[in-house]
Amino acid sequence: MSQFTFTDPAAQEYYRQGESELQSTQSAEAVLKKADAFGRKDARADIMQSAFYYLAAAHFLESRDLATSAQAYHQAGYQLHRLEQFTQAGRAYSNAGRLGERAAQSAETGSARHDLQHFAVRSYSRANHCFAEVGELEWSEAEYLNERNARVTWAKMQGKHPWAQLAWRATSNYGTSFSRWGLWVLATIGLFSLLYELFFQLQWLRPMENTNTAVWIPIWSGIYYSVNVTAALGLVDYEPSNVISQGVVIVNVLIGYILLGIGIGIIGRMIKSR
Repeated sequence: MSQFTFTDPAAQEYYRQGESELQSTQSAEAVLKKADAFGRKDARADIMQSAFYYLAAAHFLESRDLATSAQAYHQAGYQLHRLEQFTQAGRAYSNAGRLGERAAQSAETGSARHDLQHFAVRSYSRANHCFAEVGELEWSEAEYLNERNARVTWAKMQGKHPWAQLAWRATSNYGTSFSRWGLWVLATIGLFSLLYELFFQLQWLRPMENTNTAVWIPIWSGIYYSVNVTAALGLVDYEPSNVISQGVVIVNVLIGYILLGIGIGIIGRMIKSR
């Protein structure tokens, strides 16, 4: 099995035993029953045998029964986690999520699709936590993204349209991409800078009363105004005097708050992961 490397001779032997039984019977039922029986015990050797019997059965079933294969990988992940083999557990859970999603796509009934997709979400979540426990941050982040994408698919299966999740993915890849967020901030500032420059020319931005208003400098003042409104700083000398310009400022403020919240989330996640 190419996904797993067995450094423990005992684990390798248990996996080979499971493979041998599968090849002789061409059925995974007996191996899965043995894996379940061993998994109910507390001895380390029994737990290990359960884990690698599950892995052997899962691999055998990949081309035969996606849903059962996914369940077997999930159970293998659980037993490996009991053994504190977190990297192996993470890989098993990841395979469970991947196969669970494939099984959901080919399921005949809506309820089966929902259940399998939800199962995939849970498997990816556990894979994420397993990799995080051993500091495999890149793998952990990959499973986090798999989980989020699986959640979006699950929501759509339920007849919901997850606009917030899709917007989060578009602006920052679920809070993981600082560069994507930065591009959205720059694009927002650039777009509203052009609008404010236009509004000034149309006299839809007027100097505030009772203030020493700074002279409007073409291009630069539009950028300055956009940055201030986007960041909700309020350090501006001009006020919108038209319904359209007022509406644009409101939209700019709302977008600014959203981008600020996403940015804080990204930084918090970066600090936590380090």
